[in-house]
Amino acid sequence: MKLKKVLAFAMDIGEGMLISGAGVSRVEDTITRICLAYGAKKADVFSITSSIVTSIEDADGEILTQTKRIRHYKTDFKKLDEFNQLSRYMCRDLPNEKEVKQRIQKIKTGRINSFMEEVLTSAAIATAWTIFYGGGIAEGAVAILIGGAVTVLSRYLSKLTPNEMVLNFLLSFFVAALAYLSARFGITKDYGKIIIGNIMLLVPGVAFVNALRDMIGGDMMSGILRVCESVLLAVFLAAGSFMALVFLGGVWQ
Repeated sequence: MKLKKVLAFAMDIGEGMLISGAGVSRVEDTITRICLAYGAKKADVFSITSSIVTSIEDADGEILTQTKRIRHYKTDFKKLDEFNQLSRYMCRDLPNEKEVKQRIQKIKTGRINSFMEEVLTSAAIATAWTIFYGGGIAEGAVAILIGGAVTVLSRYLSKLTPNEMVLNFLLSFFVAALAYLSARFGITKDYGKIIIGNIMLLVPGVAFVNALRDMIGGDMMSGILRVCESVLLAVFLAAGSFMALVFLGGVWQ
């Protein structure tokens, strides 16, 4: 396989891994190993949360460079594992261009959870967290409804909001408002547990863990960027909840 195609496939795999939740050091290592396995004399990979840049040198000294811009993330450990297994297979058996292309396409178009499954999963997670933090049956029942509604609202608001921070602000405002109103009308006793349980759906836990891992591994720039992003998202979550309570009068009671 020509190194130009190898580089393109390696970048596709690296992009898929980064979007699915991999750390930048793992992405860089994967792309480097693939390129070297197919005969590249040298491979230099630089990755941050929003970009991947790779330059390789072939046996004749020709330099090939490609850049990938990452604009969105969707944590999917199943796809991450599949991309990882494909990279190992490529390094070991050196499959041809047609096979690699088919495998990458198969992973990208693999089974995706249906919208209803996402709604039910969110509802179940929100309820579990609400009960874990001390909520009762009434709080758990309300959390089911709000958790499912968060996923539905997120799907449509994401098309209208300019970035994830604004989206998180609006979703947390919605969660806090509904939770407070449920207590205001006597349906539940403690709206705080409901807010916490549903906010857990929006907390950027994977991004923050990856940030710490990146910094421990020496990728300070990527780690700092991820930490800043996670902190900003958390601030907007808190601000949305606070503004909802201020607007409805819950803060002053």
